[in-house]
Amino acid sequence: MSDVSRRDFLKLTAAASAAAAAGELTLAQDKPAEQPSAPAKKSKHKHRKIDYRKATAIPTICFGCTTQCGVLGWVQDGEVRRITGNPLDPNNRGHICAKANGMIHGAYYPERLLFPLRRVGKRGEGKWKRITWEEAYDEIAARMKKIRDAKRPDLLAVHVGRDKTQGVIQRFLHAFGSPHALNRRAICSSNPRVSNMSYFGEPVDWDTGDYGSTRLILNFGANPMEAHQGGMGALQRIQQARVDGGAKLVTFEVRPSATASVSDEFYCVKAGTDGAICMAMAHVIVRDKLYDEKFWTRWCNLSLAELAEHLKPFTPEFAQRESGVPAVDIERLAKEFAKAAPRCLTLINRGLTKHYNGAHSGRAARLLDILVGNIGRPGGFGITSRSNWKGEWGQDGLPRFGMPDPNPPAPQPWLPGTPMFEELPEPVKARVKAWPENWQKRYFGELYTPSEYPLSFAWQVMRVGQLIYPYLKEGRGRLELYFSYVFNSGYNYPESQVAREVLLDEKLIPFHVAIDVVVSETSALADIILPETTSLERWDFQVTNSYELVPFTGIRQPVIKPLGESRSVLTIFRDLARRVGGGMEKYFDFEDDEQFYKTAMKNLPISWEELKRRGIYYDASRPKDYELHERPVPAKELEGAQIDEKTGLISVDDKGKPKVIGIMIDKKAVRGFPSKSRKIEVRQDLFAQGARLAGLPAEDPCSSPLPTYFRIPSHVQLEKNELHLVTFKWNVHTQSRSNYFKYQVEIVHTNPVWMHPDTGRRLGLKDGDWIEVSVKRPKGNTYRAGESAAVGSFKNKVKFVKGMHPDVIACSHHVGHWEQGVVAHGKLAREPNGKAGHDPALQDRDIPDNLWWARAKGGPGNGAAINEAFPIDPTPLTGTQNWYDCVATIRKI
Repeated sequence: MSDVSRRDFLKLTAAASAAAAAGELTLAQDKPAEQPSAPAKKSKHKHRKIDYRKATAIPTICFGCTTQCGVLGWVQDGEVRRITGNPLDPNNRGHICAKANGMIHGAYYPERLLFPLRRVGKRGEGKWKRITWEEAYDEIAARMKKIRDAKRPDLLAVHVGRDKTQGVIQRFLHAFGSPHALNRRAICSSNPRVSNMSYFGEPVDWDTGDYGSTRLILNFGANPMEAHQGGMGALQRIQQARVDGGAKLVTFEVRPSATASVSDEFYCVKAGTDGAICMAMAHVIVRDKLYDEKFWTRWCNLSLAELAEHLKPFTPEFAQRESGVPAVDIERLAKEFAKAAPRCLTLINRGLTKHYNGAHSGRAARLLDILVGNIGRPGGFGITSRSNWKGEWGQDGLPRFGMPDPNPPAPQPWLPGTPMFEELPEPVKARVKAWPENWQKRYFGELYTPSEYPLSFAWQVMRVGQLIYPYLKEGRGRLELYFSYVFNSGYNYPESQVAREVLLDEKLIPFHVAIDVVVSETSALADIILPETTSLERWDFQVTNSYELVPFTGIRQPVIKPLGESRSVLTIFRDLARRVGGGMEKYFDFEDDEQFYKTAMKNLPISWEELKRRGIYYDASRPKDYELHERPVPAKELEGAQIDEKTGLISVDDKGKPKVIGIMIDKKAVRGFPSKSRKIEVRQDLFAQGARLAGLPAEDPCSSPLPTYFRIPSHVQLEKNELHLVTFKWNVHTQSRSNYFKYQVEIVHTNPVWMHPDTGRRLGLKDGDWIEVSVKRPKGNTYRAGESAAVGSFKNKVKFVKGMHPDVIACSHHVGHWEQGVVAHGKLAREPNGKAGHDPALQDRDIPDNLWWARAKGGPGNGAAINEAFPIDPTPLTGTQNWYDCVATIRKI
């Protein structure tokens, strides 16, 4: 257990919460040296007060984070004044977090962009002029036509941050002929998804536990009480199960997170060793025959005898040596987990999986669920769709919806002999030419499907975004026109200085169009900035997992009219498609955004007006998605079906190709799982196959077809005074998108380096000392591994925190901005960047008067930007960013 008892920990947490509520504490931040000397002036903006007798509630979908809660926007006199939860949303049940009302600050932020801008100085110099939309469209469309006329549509790319348009970006690119829908998945969540998809198939990419009905949760590095995709739905049900059902929550973590603070048991583990604990628990369950033998033999593609042999080395004693968690506790918890089955589950996220060994650590955790047979059962790991209800594996009868017809054809793959392929460096061409034909047909160049990371596109195409800019520098990709869409790689990517260097280089990025809400560290390096609507001003449909295990959807609709001349990305792409022409326009043939989404959701069994009125479509009478794999294939579908005698797969003809619709199990036709075999693929040969395709050395354990644990190369032998550096997220912030939301920044505006007091004293430090943190290059089969020079460093203050692992330091990101306006960067005297795109009517004296944390007012400032010190470090095969593998040294300054 941690060196802080649970009782002491909860007392500390309660005291901190009370102090924060009383205005006496700014979460883990330094208090300002002095308060502002002059009293603040009252804001002239009405949106700070609301009269519910006069206000109207408009349902929409929150975009304060990725959870996408149903909310109500309360509008008075044409202004949104408050956000509350939509009680019809089955996930959040009408509850919201602090980030929701931050969206109001984003909409009315004085430095919000409301008019198109064109740079007039050098790129990145901060000199802009306001232009019309017509001028912007003319210049962009002319460049697109030039690319198209050269028959190289691939030279256009759109790089997105958090895209919730549900297909608009890809529609625009495919209509033009480019595959380059680039994203940030690798720096976020690709390994947790691989851990699930490698067992169950592509549609099962995210955890959807039946938390409200469970009895025991083993949480490996997830933080649902503070920062977790789907957190609002998960945390309520976890606490419900604990209060109403006596469920137990056990957390394994390197620091005292919010989830650790409310857990029944908290184990402070060595960084990157959670997988050893999972494998040891599996060892105990198999050794003592505590598994669900019927479920395993019915659904898994590996015998229990083979698994037992594989698990022999992973004893509880081995896991204790690796992780520091006592073997007796590992043994006890494994038995408790099996005893609680099927009402038990594991919870995984970044803390477990953002490591060199993370994909396999995630698989090791999920193996526990499979062994005890909780898959798809009440209180267990849920198998439910979040992919527009495909209806092909047990969810029959649900209305389908998606992008309206016609849909553009997908681009052609980059096969040998095509102009795109022949431009690639010789080593890349040689690697891809050696691939089997079925893999070559998946290849669309290094920016979209990097050949060294084939598992990044073996299931979903997840991309390896942190390598886009290095690959452009190295000639592994080429672009002529680059769109960034509310995307801030210049701040939040690892080695973010590399992103900025490439974005400044007009040879590598000849033209950059940023679609953004504010001037960010990335859009500051654009040639044209187009002002986008906020989520309170636009349309989207909602696709998310359901913690009620009954699929539902919702509609994001405008709560207020778009401010200034801001336009939605859908409108922007529609207008560009019409100007470029050549066939693009037929895929954007709609009058306005509402018509587009009304057509997309026409199959819902309620009217469009009713959907807008309710905000949510949810059929509460539908049975929960329990054991979808056991649901029978309807007799009508079996007419004319073929059964493969060897595999049992049932297929029908679909336009001349076989389409699998189920599997024969014990002489019954059932749906099975969404994997290719329709079984749980414990043995996943794609890992070994991917290693061969990538040229990964055979001895690298990432290639193991079975879940496993191995030491992270960078962690094998730390030198004296070297420490593990990890990062984390605050409950009031979302990546770099919330740092101009004033109330959020008031709560968290600095990011001291968390360190155990004993570690600090050993290094000769006191709480509050200034230090410099320098980060080494990683080891292993990863990008620029083993180089001797440090990646970079940052300076910050130390915060002593009991409960930290003594070999770990932790520092959150979010803060330390130098763009995004005065709330984000805190420099009161600085001239706003992009001022020509601002609306003077939004100026608000509350902001400069009450930024008490600004250094100019004697406050602690806005924290340190840390990401450029983190190395670009993609996991072999999957390409996920290993945020938590960093090895750092400390110097007192």
